[in-house]
Amino acid sequence: MGKTNAEESQELARKSPDCSFLLTHLIRQNDGKTDSDAQHIMSLILDLHSQSQKAKLLASKTGWYSAAHAKYFNPEVGELAYTMEYKSVCFTESTLSGLKAHRDMFGAKYGLSFDREFLFNKGAAPCINIPSNIFKSKLSFNSNEHNRSVYNFVPKELHPYINVMNSSFDASHEREWRHHQDMDFKWSDIKFIFCPEEDFAHLSKIQVNGLPTLFDLAWLDRV
Repeated sequence: MGKTNAEESQELARKSPDCSFLLTHLIRQNDGKTDSDAQHIMSLILDLHSQSQKAKLLASKTGWYSAAHAKYFNPEVGELAYTMEYKSVCFTESTLSGLKAHRDMFGAKYGLSFDREFLFNKGAAPCINIPSNIFKSKLSFNSNEHNRSVYNFVPKELHPYINVMNSSFDASHEREWRHHQDMDFKWSDIKFIFCPEEDFAHLSKIQVNGLPTLFDLAWLDRV
């Protein structure tokens, strides 16, 4: 099939039931966080007590380069280099059905959704999922008689967005986007706040003309 133009691409995306124009950051609770812990994290993200209408999502270690601490060949300098640690804020491009699956898998009750274009303009990008057999190769280095197994060069600008796929790990179904480093935003930038219904009164203080929308993820059982 031939390449679509920009207008056709947008129309196709809007007609596709598996495509979402909202990107969501969820607070995972399958790691021992209580509802009170998650509620507190949400309050810190939104900076509810300052009334400044400014907020921040803090980045955490993400991706292959943060986990591996492996060596790769860098043709820019012609030598082996160690991978670095990168921190990012993660989002999922999931539809409501996908968010229901994420809710159930990660025990999530709290989260935020932003417009896809807003995050794109902030510098966020989809993750790049690379099969390990493509990422790895054998290299003869400095006339060494033995080949070494190294990782192919990827420009440093792309490192925060790399996931490596293999038989034991494949996160491509998460439809993940990342924003490298912390992300500042305003309350008015948020499209949806996900929280239990009993928290609506507490979080309604950031709404202007009913926005952002407050939504209980438990309601997805009724969709």
